[in-house]
Amino acid sequence: MKFQRLAPLLILAAAGSAFADDSYYGALRINSARYQAHDMDSSARPGLGQFVPGDESNTATGGSLALGYQLPSNWRVEAEYTLPKNNEFTSGSTRFPTSFNHHQIRSQRLMVNAYKDFPLNARFSLYGMAGLGLARLESSGWQGNPGRQYISDTQNNLAYSVGFGVSYSPIQKLSIDLGWRYVDMGKAKSGANNFANVRGLQDEQMRAKLTASEISIGLRYSF
Repeated sequence: MKFQRLAPLLILAAAGSAFADDSYYGALRINSARYQAHDMDSSARPGLGQFVPGDESNTATGGSLALGYQLPSNWRVEAEYTLPKNNEFTSGSTRFPTSFNHHQIRSQRLMVNAYKDFPLNARFSLYGMAGLGLARLESSGWQGNPGRQYISDTQNNLAYSVGFGVSYSPIQKLSIDLGWRYVDMGKAKSGANNFANVRGLQDEQMRAKLTASEISIGLRYSF
């Protein structure tokens, strides 16, 4: 079963018992994320001169779904699925300055997050969080023009996140969360070039390490 089909099912499977205990909660979050491709100079383009950076970051809007449980002492733990997001990053070489690589990375995550809430009063609280889980990165792309494709490849990486934010509870059982977090999704790489290069070899490959800096707003409802 594909990752994007399995992840929501894993979250929803736990929901059967959620209605029996109001310590459970569901959350829906919308985020604005700045995705960054690091270490693109590790891409394989032998014999093509020095690395030339291109577009190494991209801003995109996305969303996530979560199912969590409220623990004693203002701790929370949850499973969160972040919906797939497509980003494109570019880089080139000094020998062929107009023939850029276009590295297209489709990312999605399934994380387990822990939160610690710090109540300020009856309605407002601060929180810190950390998460650990799986990031699925699917790489594809082209060089110079869309007819010169790379073979696609997929990596399933260990991912982690850290963040903080503020929560506001306007009514009982409902909270509005505004937060920031940093996410490291690990390394992405394409397959080899599926086109004829100047050496007549399949010895080129796009590589990057993907991170994201997210600002999110979410609704959290206790069952």
